[in-house]
Amino acid sequence: MSEAAERLGVSRVTLSRVLHEHARISPNLAVRLEAAGVGTARSWLAMQSARDLAEERASGTPKVRRLDTVA
Repeated sequence: MSEAAERLGVSRVTLSRVLHEHARISPNLAVRLEAAGVGTARSWLAMQSARDLAEERASGTPKVRRLDTVA
């Protein structure tokens, strides 16, 4: 992990936190991964967004009122 972090230009702790799902993939890290030849920044951020949305939906629907009644 240390070598991968060094090659990406991030700390070992930063990379470890992302790999162990204690931190999100930031746009900065996504760009670094793309530059390192590991997919595209857009795909990394899309995967992160999909995971965030799945977690939010799993936590239950928040109490809201529809907006179509607003004048």
